[in-house]
Amino acid sequence: MSWPALLDAIDEGLAASPPVLVDFAPAEFGPLPAHLALRAGATLQRMAEVEAAWSRAHAELSRELIALSAAKVSVAAPVPHFLDTKA
Repeated sequence: MSWPALLDAIDEGLAASPPVLVDFAPAEFGPLPAHLALRAGATLQRMAEVEAAWSRAHAELSRELIALSAAKVSVAAPVPHFLDTKA
């Protein structure tokens, strides 16, 4: 795989719904060619945007789960509707 092919794969993965992470090892490709710097920067920016969106979604889901847990705990055990006078 080459740098252009890797950037294509990352861009395609980021455009998918939900985004797909690409498993890669850029150390095997050597240094990034200068002519790909702008494209790689744009891809890196898109990766940061996707990460931020995931973080926001994760935080929102966490808040909802905490609220549901608190609501579940706050529901009291059923109160019996009788009085045991023999006890």
